[in-house]
Amino acid sequence: MSAWELENITHRYRSRWWQQRSPHLVLDQVSLSADTGSRIGIIGESGAGKTTLARIGMGLIRPESGTVRLFGDDTRSWGDRQWRHARKHAQLLFQDPKAMLNPALRIGDLLEESATIHPATGTSRVRAAQTLDAVGLSGRERAFPHELSGGEQRRVGIARLLLAQPRLVVADEPTAGLDAALKANLLGLLLERVGPDCAVVIISHDLPMVMWACRHWVVMQAARVVDSFETHQPGIRHPYTEQLLHAAGLLEQRP
Repeated sequence: MSAWELENITHRYRSRWWQQRSPHLVLDQVSLSADTGSRIGIIGESGAGKTTLARIGMGLIRPESGTVRLFGDDTRSWGDRQWRHARKHAQLLFQDPKAMLNPALRIGDLLEESATIHPATGTSRVRAAQTLDAVGLSGRERAFPHELSGGEQRRVGIARLLLAQPRLVVADEPTAGLDAALKANLLGLLLERVGPDCAVVIISHDLPMVMWACRHWVVMQAARVVDSFETHQPGIRHPYTEQLLHAAGLLEQRP
């Protein structure tokens, strides 16, 4: 079953600057599907449309054309109410970690609120404390978001996501700003805690991390999907894919 399906998504951004007479095409007939339990990495140059695609797929931007299906349901007629309900099961980890955190709440209260919204075994306070400890921030319950570093804010965002027990996770640069050891620990924790039935889509420039975490790759360039392959799939790929893999040291350069 497909947890997340985007079909022929096209979108343009219209600039306020009078010099730009035509809208900027950011997504051009892009299609992508994430089945239940899949692990998909989306890679590509900055400006290729990766983040816009994630936001459209989560209902934060309405596309110019195309279809988004979430857990099999066509979302084209959905309003804010339906999307709010759907986001209890589909979580977006924003590229900017502050976007997930209420600046007026202390970290402990913020996580306890998430645990209350998404109930499970154990009290909300205990679950919040355990999850904060799991991401390496035990003892920071009284801190406000602005008192944390960018990396710590990102870890709190991952903690919130884990408490939601999602069926779909779309993570935009989930480990940016973290050292190598912490990247592996947090991403491993995320993949373990969400479980094998949760579809996980990771958008990242960190190709070694994507290779480690994902079984399937989608490559975007200039508003389009130009390649799609399994991590261990042999054979010749799109030239742009080869450039990316070679630049990351993951592919030997051809003579």
